[in-house]
Amino acid sequence: MSFDVTPTRRSGGASPFLTTAAAARLAGLTPATLTRRLANGDLPGYRFGRRWFVPEAEFRRQLRRRAWMVRADAVPEVIRELTQTLPAFLTADDLERFFAVRRTLLAEAVRMPAFSARGDGTTIAVLERTLQAARNGCPPCVAQVGSRGVQGAA
Repeated sequence: MSFDVTPTRRSGGASPFLTTAAAARLAGLTPATLTRRLANGDLPGYRFGRRWFVPEAEFRRQLRRRAWMVRADAVPEVIRELTQTLPAFLTADDLERFFAVRRTLLAEAVRMPAFSARGDGTTIAVLERTLQAARNGCPPCVAQVGSRGVQGAA
């Protein structure tokens, strides 16, 4: 018998985040154990309200930790990696796709300055500050950059 370990992205691939169930499958953990490790800062994640958002690229690097550098001061670098494809000004629709959640969660849990569920938007800088504040205590895994670029990429 084989198990499907293909990760499930939030909202079909537009979001850089995995569901907690998919992240648990990837790591070979139960969802409860994954949630505990996210809360302890053993694995990378962002918490908004009661929900955890698990960044897929960094999560995979954390699982292959020996091939990557772990740096406590790299949070801005990791957040830029998450947001690099987003426009400078974000509408509520952009944020819905990024977090892959309904607008009501954005309004209640994310609580970003200059954003409301009525259709206003926000800037990428505000989103980056919001992500930095929601980051758990896991030291970020960043790519080792050598003379030939990123090493160990998936």
